[in-house]
Amino acid sequence: MFYIQPPKGLVTLHTLEEIVFSRLDYLNVLKANKVEAFNGKFEYLLEGSIHDCIGHFILRFFMSKTDELFSLWIRKETFLLKHRLSVIRANQLYKLLRTILKHVIRRENSINSVDNVLINVCTLYLTPKVFKHIVSKSHPEYCTKYHHKINFELLPDLVERRAVELYKGLATVYCSQWKDLLQSLFQTFISLEIKNHHSLIENIIADPRLSIIHKKLQHYLFTKGYNTGRITASNIDNEAFNFPPCMAHLHSELQRKHRLSHYARFYYTLFLKECGMSLEEAFLYWKQEYSKPHSCTSSCVHDWQTNVKKFTYSIKHMYGLEGGRKNYQTPSCRGIQEHIPSASYEGGCPFKNFDKESLKTFLLKTMTDTEAGKFITNSFEEDPQISCANIFKLKSTITIKDITITKPVQYYLQIINFNQV
Repeated sequence: MFYIQPPKGLVTLHTLEEIVFSRLDYLNVLKANKVEAFNGKFEYLLEGSIHDCIGHFILRFFMSKTDELFSLWIRKETFLLKHRLSVIRANQLYKLLRTILKHVIRRENSINSVDNVLINVCTLYLTPKVFKHIVSKSHPEYCTKYHHKINFELLPDLVERRAVELYKGLATVYCSQWKDLLQSLFQTFISLEIKNHHSLIENIIADPRLSIIHKKLQHYLFTKGYNTGRITASNIDNEAFNFPPCMAHLHSELQRKHRLSHYARFYYTLFLKECGMSLEEAFLYWKQEYSKPHSCTSSCVHDWQTNVKKFTYSIKHMYGLEGGRKNYQTPSCRGIQEHIPSASYEGGCPFKNFDKESLKTFLLKTMTDTEAGKFITNSFEEDPQISCANIFKLKSTITIKDITITKPVQYYLQIINFNQV
């Protein structure tokens, strides 16, 4: 359930493919609370089985190719752990803690800073009186009888949710939070494993025996929409409220002119892809826009009806299904800010590339004149990413103290996750 030691043994490529896609399907339907729609093989998901372990590790390798894919996947794996812990029996929990402790101790040349924490946590929870206490049906919801003090950097999600007490860099986690603690350490452990063994993972993925599965996986991700977003051609106008300013501006420009210049269309398509728009929805969305009369003078003046083959090929290419089949990604915030635009380019970072009047015009779409003026006065000379983070805080439905925006995709995925809390 914690996946510390990789599996050993032999498995056919056919079975391996079944295991991977069964797990992927299950993670999707579980997160969507539609387990009844699962059509895969449950025997590949039995907790602690060799197939369960294989599915996790193979997906761990593939999903580590990009930060966005890994972030989406690890949240669903953590949700699976949360589900399992919610129904775990006392004897199963005891076995889990013993297994974690045994596997961590057996690790050689460990460079994962979570290891010692896991040893300490499992050792405490396996103490007879403590174990009996945490599994007791009368265990108070906010019990503080036993606790751990852990480096706050190892529990980023709990710190972000303000679920722990902080003092001098240490987070205090009480015994009533044992499930949250295990989930948080699970995320951090796997994230550090990916970082520490990146070159090894690259070599594994490059194995020609896995290349076919990798290509099928890419097709699955980009056509079935493995994501936490929910962007479609019909709801994109509502979802655009959650877009970062740079992409919200492109959306607005596309609505106004029904055309975008090359780079603007390229960046916006990649953004929508990474945020959850499936290939079929992308075809529908761009067809709707590019079938309308345009109001352009110097940028793209093509229309869908005349250039349908060109557009469909271009979209499939950006989704990694044509040409070199590369996994194109939306540029980072710095990349967008440093892009040298042509005269017809509509994009860019509003806080970096817009003058005050253009920025105010953009802000007035979601603010009053007074609010926009005050925002510009307070932030025009700030780092653009700080200004973007301030917009994020204004749009979030919960109070957020600190957040750093580094990628447009990160902005969208985080704000919808915050707003779902």
